[in-house]
Amino acid sequence: MEFKHIGKRGILFTFFDIPYDEVEVIKDLWEKNRKYHESTSEYFKELYRSIRFDERIKAFSVFDKDTMKITVAKNNDEYIGYCISTIIEGKGELQSIHVDENSRGNGIGQKLAGKHIEWLKEKNCEVIGVTVSQENESTIGFYKKLGFYPNTLYMQQK
Repeated sequence: MEFKHIGKRGILFTFFDIPYDEVEVIKDLWEKNRKYHESTSEYFKELYRSIRFDERIKAFSVFDKDTMKITVAKNNDEYIGYCISTIIEGKGELQSIHVDENSRGNGIGQKLAGKHIEWLKEKNCEVIGVTVSQENESTIGFYKKLGFYPNTLYMQQK
């Protein structure tokens, strides 16, 4: 599925799904996301520092096209955003989403998350969730605008 979106300043963005075997195209964006979490975390910098793309992405290899969706956003030839969602036993989860800092404010994150939420509902997910670092207040606000609210708080020793 491909769709287009015109952002602020008339910039055209293209969105399309990719299969798992093409996930390498998001590696740079994923790394920016990891570095963002590492730099903003008060308590878990080392945890974010130690996460590796290949290890994290390998965990998604058990999913197929009916239980995982990967959507990317491009501006011309540059990948500027992605979203990965999965379904496990009827529960949908937005696993990872990131929009390049230079492209934020154009509705890209909302489009990516919205298409994934729509897909999860089409797949009859009774519960749709997302895990967000409690330190990441701007992202919590983003998800609240999409209708997500805190349910539990998982705490972890450093």
